[in-house]
Amino acid sequence: MMDHISICICTFRRNQMLGRLLRKLKGQDTGGLFTYSVVIVDNDASGPAKETVLQLRTELGLDIEYDIEPEQTIPAARNRTLRLARGNYIAIIDDDEFPPHDWLITLYHAIQTFDMDGALGPVYPIFDQVPPTWILRGRFCERPVYRTGTLLRWNQTRTGNVLLKKEVIDQHNLTFDLSFRTSSSDRTFFKRAMELGRRFVAVEEAPVYEIVPPERWTKSYILRRALLQGYNTYRNSVSGLRWSGRASMALKSTGAVFIYAVELPFCAILGTHKLMKCLEKGCSHLSWLLGMMGIQLIKKRDL
Repeated sequence: MMDHISICICTFRRNQMLGRLLRKLKGQDTGGLFTYSVVIVDNDASGPAKETVLQLRTELGLDIEYDIEPEQTIPAARNRTLRLARGNYIAIIDDDEFPPHDWLITLYHAIQTFDMDGALGPVYPIFDQVPPTWILRGRFCERPVYRTGTLLRWNQTRTGNVLLKKEVIDQHNLTFDLSFRTSSSDRTFFKRAMELGRRFVAVEEAPVYEIVPPERWTKSYILRRALLQGYNTYRNSVSGLRWSGRASMALKSTGAVFIYAVELPFCAILGTHKLMKCLEKGCSHLSWLLGMMGIQLIKKRDL
C-alpha cells in the first residue's frame, strides 16, 4: 500500500498566510511514492479560517479536513491535528511558513536513507518589508541549521518543519504536553520520543520559509520571547535531573546572569544588535533562575 502523509497545520487568525501555505502545498512533488492530504485545526472558537479553507479546498482541489480547537493553547491544537490525521506519516508545518515544491519528498527520502523515525528541516526567515538593521545584524529571527545526517538531540527540535512516522505517536500514545501552554510542547514531545528510543535526523536540503511580521521586530518582543523560552527550557531541562544536576545548572545560570550584566554597558557601545543580544541571553538565564523558584514572568505568548 502506498504511503500517505497527513500535513498538520494549526492556525490562529492568519488567513492570508494560511492561504499562501495552502497554495504552496498544492504543488508538492511526490515522485509517485506517496499521497498526501491536509489537516487544519483552527485555534479560534469562532472559526475565522473556515471560509478561507473552504474556498481554497475547492479552488486548489486539495484534500483538506478542517476542524476547530476551542482551547486556545498550542499543544491542544496540535493534539487535535494528530487525532484527525489518517496518514502513516505526519508532516507538521506552521501557518506562517511555506515550503518549496520538493519539501515533502526530500524529508521522505531522508527517513528512508538514514533509517530514522523522523526528519526535521531548517526554517529560514522571510520579510515582506525591510526590517531594522539591528534585527538583521543580530540574527534575531534566525534559527540554527544542522548538517544533513546530524542525529538530533531533543533541544535541537521543533515542529515548524518535520516529517515523522505515525507509529512514533501510536505505539507510545505520545501527545503534546498540555501544561506547556505557551511554547516548548514540541521539545517535550521529541524528548519523550527519544527517551523511548526514537531517532530523528536533520535534513538541510528541506527548508521552509517563515514570514516574520513587523510585530516581531520590536525590542519588547525579543525580550519577552527570551523570558518565555528561558522558563520553558528550564522545565524541559530539569525534568528527570537529580538535585545535584539542578544545583549545577543553577550555578551556571547565576554566573551567566552576572556576566551579561557586567557586559551590558560595553555591548551598548558596540551597537543595538550587541546590546539586544546581551539582554536576550541575560533574560533567558534570569527566567531560568526564576523558574527554579516557581516564578513565571511571561504567561501569555505573543503572536
